[in-house]
Amino acid sequence: MNILIAILLCFAFLGALDKIIGGKLGIAGEFDRGLAAMGPLCLSMSGVYCVAVAALSSHPERIAAWGEVLPFDPSVLAGALLAPDLGGYPIASQLASSSDLAAYSGLLLSSLLGCLISFVLPTSLGSLQSFELEGFMQGILWGIVAMPAALAAGGFFLGLPPASLFANLWPVLFLCLLLCLALRFAPRVCIRILSGLGLFVRAAGILLFCVVTAGVFLPEWSIVPEKLFFEAMTIVFKCTAVVCGSTVACGLLLAHCGRAVDALAGRFGMNRYAVAGFLVSFATSLSMLPLYSRMDPRGKVANAAFAVTGAFVFGGQLAFVSSVSVGKVVAAYVICKLVGGVLAILLAMRFTKECTPDGAA
Repeated sequence: MNILIAILLCFAFLGALDKIIGGKLGIAGEFDRGLAAMGPLCLSMSGVYCVAVAALSSHPERIAAWGEVLPFDPSVLAGALLAPDLGGYPIASQLASSSDLAAYSGLLLSSLLGCLISFVLPTSLGSLQSFELEGFMQGILWGIVAMPAALAAGGFFLGLPPASLFANLWPVLFLCLLLCLALRFAPRVCIRILSGLGLFVRAAGILLFCVVTAGVFLPEWSIVPEKLFFEAMTIVFKCTAVVCGSTVACGLLLAHCGRAVDALAGRFGMNRYAVAGFLVSFATSLSMLPLYSRMDPRGKVANAAFAVTGAFVFGGQLAFVSSVSVGKVVAAYVICKLVGGVLAILLAMRFTKECTPDGAA
């Protein structure tokens, strides 16, 4: 188990203990706030996970056949759609033409774009209010823009030849170029389109949840294996436990280290909840969501940007990467995430107004 996840689970246990003894430690409310994440998580994530993994896993030969006509390695497709620990790595490993490309697509690209598509968007959008979508998607945009630099740094450290790296990086570069042009010439339209995409992803997650649920009660309608369904429920349960630990840890941090957090927040031009969001996102972006509504506008955009590229760098994903790869690949993963995370925050801060002393933008 990853050490940061173990620490968060200890905080979750402390919150549960406080709930048993009647809230005498003052953190039972934080524990309840984390526990409340289970419903939205299950609603938005379980259907997407089950259907995506089932679809990609059941037709790897078709995806491999595309490799004959695609101008990049077919493993990029798996890495762009699934997080590494949600099926991205094993599927990419089957499709990749080399072990280095398997690591690039299944661990680097998968931890960025794949994680965004299969995990960050479904889980985050299921927890946000509709009026928060525009700021959140603006942050997502800056996170995507930071992806090519992150992948280039990770791929270079991985030892990919420049020609091979560029051949499998250009799809992300092309996506970022389109977004930059849209931001330059039609920023409002771009944000509205991304917000619409967010609403679509959230609606699709709910619809797929209903489809998977129907299959549970009516097995003849099931489109996913029962094992896959229980695997998704296990992931939801684990995520909820980590979120509980994070909310308790944040509550204690703000209660006992408020001055230090406020000083750091002042330097960033954000409020204390935004800074706390960065700290807990190093383990998982889920931990940031209960704080999101209390962040200032600039902090919301920056935290959303960091969720795309930098989140999970020292959390469960790191544990997964270290369990399937050697030291060089693990180092490339950490470098990729840190470069992307820092750049995403800088972009978000550069193009978003600072908050005033009272926390408003």
